[in-house]
Amino acid sequence: MISQKIRNNASISYFFLGWLFLLAKNNPNFSNPFIKQHAKIATKWHILFFVMYIFYSHFLSNLFSYSIPVIQITVDHCIDIAFFTFLTIFIIQGVYRGQRNDSPSKNTLDTQDMFSLQGNIFQFKEASEWERVILLLSHIPFLGMIVSKKYPNTITTTGVRASSIFGLLYLIAFTSRGFDSLSMILLFIGIILIIFLATRFFIYDNYLVYSYLEKIPGIKSIYQVIRTIPVYLWDLWNMIFGKETNVSFMERLINTQEKDQNFETPLRTYFTDANLPFKSFWIFIPFVNLVFLPKLFMSRTTRYVLAIGQGLIITLVAILIGVFFSFTSPLELFLLFPICYGIYTLETDVFTRIPVIYEIYALLNMLTFGLLKNTKRIQSIQKQDTQVSFKME
Repeated sequence: MISQKIRNNASISYFFLGWLFLLAKNNPNFSNPFIKQHAKIATKWHILFFVMYIFYSHFLSNLFSYSIPVIQITVDHCIDIAFFTFLTIFIIQGVYRGQRNDSPSKNTLDTQDMFSLQGNIFQFKEASEWERVILLLSHIPFLGMIVSKKYPNTITTTGVRASSIFGLLYLIAFTSRGFDSLSMILLFIGIILIIFLATRFFIYDNYLVYSYLEKIPGIKSIYQVIRTIPVYLWDLWNMIFGKETNVSFMERLINTQEKDQNFETPLRTYFTDANLPFKSFWIFIPFVNLVFLPKLFMSRTTRYVLAIGQGLIITLVAILIGVFFSFTSPLELFLLFPICYGIYTLETDVFTRIPVIYEIYALLNMLTFGLLKNTKRIQSIQKQDTQVSFKME
């Protein structure tokens, strides 16, 4: 039975004190696992709230400064109220759960007993409210990438792919034409779809998975296809001039997939240092990830070598956009794709290669003649592995 004192401390952590409780490791009043569990949840969501609110207030608030007829209040003020209403509800709910000894989070979205697929119908009769929230969040652009990786199932996987396409279309419309009628229409459609999905997930116990959504390829598959196209076009060119007699795009694609697998195999055996001064997801947060720069030079075997390098490229691109355009330019929003994709894949694939960002990273390393020691070491290890494979054949 958890004492009332421990419950009170767990509830207090939601009043922006969770981070302080986590630092007090040697204090018996705060080292209880129940308190630490609530403190971690509170700290994570508080940081997420302030990052999102600061980002909105600096980059997006000016776009919603027009007044709503009749009630004479700006849309910007309504959004501000929504932010802090959510924060208030979160604190109240956290205090309530701390007192009731309820678990702040559940990780059962991938269990076979609770979720099942019968034909095209996805069943989730025993799902809790939190689990239904996760299903909904997976359909929100960018955020869905992170959610779907942590809680993989049919709905989250198809949701993140569809929402990523919608997010890309919206950003293209927004950056090219501003907050005009087209952007307003797309935003309205997105809100209507989220409301519809919320109704489905919270009222009903099943959801129809449309077959065409399952056919949408993932980012990694699209990346492999794009990298295969230039090689295939070169084969076609050679075939026209009689240098090639047999051309197959599928063979080239399989070859690209095998190269990707061979790219990671030698790296996993050499780069084994998993120690980091902060949580790994900060690697892909622009400017904040500069704290990982010493790790790139001090640890010769850090397994986050590629992730840190690509994270620093994201920061560099953000700086270049700010210098040549503006730090409040809508172009900065496109960086949400590599940021979320990096966080999305880091836990399961530490040597992930982010499309475009990795190409810039490799080009910069080549132009600087392997300035980063670990990057140069990657090339030498892969070269040795290729030589060994050639001798075995």
